[in-house]
Amino acid sequence: MKNSFFAISLLGLIILTGCQNKKTQTDVLITSESTEDTSNSTIPKEVEEEFKIIDDDKIKDINALIIAKKFSAEEEIMQAYSPKDKQAESNYKYTITKLSSGNGKTLVQLVEENLSDDSVKDKKVIMRVLKNDKGQFVVDEIKESYRCRLNRGHQDWSASFCS
Repeated sequence: MKNSFFAISLLGLIILTGCQNKKTQTDVLITSESTEDTSNSTIPKEVEEEFKIIDDDKIKDINALIIAKKFSAEEEIMQAYSPKDKQAESNYKYTITKLSSGNGKTLVQLVEENLSDDSVKDKKVIMRVLKNDKGQFVVDEIKESYRCRLNRGHQDWSASFCS
């Protein structure tokens, strides 16, 4: 009987320890940031979707807004560029993530899922942000990718607009 109790206790301890280690590893993966050099590559290698490059006029507009509003975080810049869809239904998701940083540049990603748009289901934005000589944030690149609703175009991430 003592051996059974000892074996069960030991097994429980091993399982509990194993679960705790997995939880810690998952937390690190979710919250960690890459510190790769982003000077030559604007999109991480693991992201292979096709993106539409946003024109310089829109980038100038967001940079003017950064100065006017004195944003202090990259997430605020992304929210200003592409605000949350207030008309969206309850299954709408709006997630901003810092993908990588290095050499004073940061890649910030926004993924919006289940938009209220009748043709575009999901939208992904990747923005490269850096600090100028005055320590102010400056956006130097923005790319967007879209997934369409069923029967409204492509189902994979693409630069093509939905119909």
